[in-house]
Amino acid sequence: MHRIKKVPLQLIIIAIVLLATVISLGTTGILLQQVIESNERQIINIRLKNIAQMAAKDSTVVNSLSSGASQADRSAVQSYAQRLTKSENIDFVVVLNSDLVRLSHPNVKQIGKKFSSPRDAAPTLRGQSHFSKKMGILGLGYRYFVPVYSDTHNIIGVVSVGLTEDTISQSIKTARRPILMGLIIGLLIGIIGSILLAKRLKKVLLNMEPHVIAKKLVEKNTIENSMMEGLLVIDDDHTIIATNSMANQLLPDIGHVGDKLAVAIYQTFFTVISRDNNTHRVVFNAREYLCSAAKLTYPEVGALVLFRDITDLKEIVEELDGTKQYAQALRAQTHEFMNKLQAISGLIELNKYDQVMALIPQLTNDYHQNVGYVTSHIKMPVIAGFLIGKINYAKEHEVSLILRETSSMPELSISGKEITNVIKIVGNLIDNAVDAVAFQNTQTIDLLIQYDEDGRALIIEIIDSGIGMPIEQYDLILSAGFSTKGAHRGYGLATINDIIMAHQGFIDINSEPNKGTRIYIEYPLEIRGA
Repeated sequence: MHRIKKVPLQLIIIAIVLLATVISLGTTGILLQQVIESNERQIINIRLKNIAQMAAKDSTVVNSLSSGASQADRSAVQSYAQRLTKSENIDFVVVLNSDLVRLSHPNVKQIGKKFSSPRDAAPTLRGQSHFSKKMGILGLGYRYFVPVYSDTHNIIGVVSVGLTEDTISQSIKTARRPILMGLIIGLLIGIIGSILLAKRLKKVLLNMEPHVIAKKLVEKNTIENSMMEGLLVIDDDHTIIATNSMANQLLPDIGHVGDKLAVAIYQTFFTVISRDNNTHRVVFNAREYLCSAAKLTYPEVGALVLFRDITDLKEIVEELDGTKQYAQALRAQTHEFMNKLQAISGLIELNKYDQVMALIPQLTNDYHQNVGYVTSHIKMPVIAGFLIGKINYAKEHEVSLILRETSSMPELSISGKEITNVIKIVGNLIDNAVDAVAFQNTQTIDLLIQYDEDGRALIIEIIDSGIGMPIEQYDLILSAGFSTKGAHRGYGLATINDIIMAHQGFIDINSEPNKGTRIYIEYPLEIRGA
């Protein structure tokens, strides 16, 4: 059995392009015949209208039709009509008085005679400008009638400007002549273009045949879908060029190849290109990713990004960090408490009872302000430890961080993820507040953490005496990367906003320059077994 010889790709491309060129040129030629005729007639109508309106306003025409016109005025209008006919390349300009008697005409013998189609010109004496196609002395023609007005705005005559059908037909034929030449040239260009296109495509395809390309594509897809990282490639118009299965798994709403990439995804993952070639952490939909982006160097048509979800790992680390801070705070308080007990013991041995009585209330007050006070209001050990650490952190910066008396959070059966989200929200709020009050005369932060049993939501409110901000920045501060504190900042409130929006929560910001900021948050909690 003989194997059927495959037709080379280059020959197939040439044949297809030539066939498409012949069909398109033939169809275009037929359609152009009609379009050119229609356009030519429209252009002629516009020309006739403009010329007629111009003639109706000319002083020579108006003077010849006025009641006190002299013989010289009436004679001048014929000369004017002949000049206008020649300069505008039209067949006739006929001026009629109010009795429809001709004052000008290409045939001098017709001057002084009644217009041949009075019914056609009659509407113009009533102020109606219009087109007409009628058989006249010069033959079948198109003409446009315009009334002539006196200085007192009374109709004193009519101007008719037109072309004969023979002139119009000749004009259309002249316009059609380039079509045939254009079709021939187009066919030659199509032949040359198809050959060049075939050679170009062959070069672009690296001289590979389609079945070889298909094999390479399968290999490429297999490699991409075997990667542990998400792969996303876009062009300069932010259209998706390629993705792998991991990218669709990590970002289910990423879209398909050929779709426009969502603005939020682009701003989150691709803005790191302008920074450096290192990996970066970004937050999207309350999830944190480690990503690396780069421009496509050859061909330079877009950018690609590799990313991996590190949220779960980071949550475990943060949860352990919260526990660690709790333990460290307890150890610090125990150490401080032992120091004070030793001081009391020494004072007793020295019989300094008055000083002992003064030190004991101070010790009790410190305890209540720190560990005892916090743990009596916040029953979640990890969050309580985290708060104690933050209170000490604020104290080191000479900032008074006060947990409000009405704060209350019972021991709740919530996941480690929920605990981590609460730590993220509270931690970022406190860090921002400490920065905000750093250079103020009064450095106080008021914090409320209260669990609403009816709404199963955690209410968090923080009020600081910081520098504040203008109202136009309220929306901007929730955008990743926006900060008034310098570069590489501006992710804290963006992280909070992503978490709150992902849980259908609520965030409200009120601030006033040099007076402070209030942020109120309602964060719904998922209670196990509820």
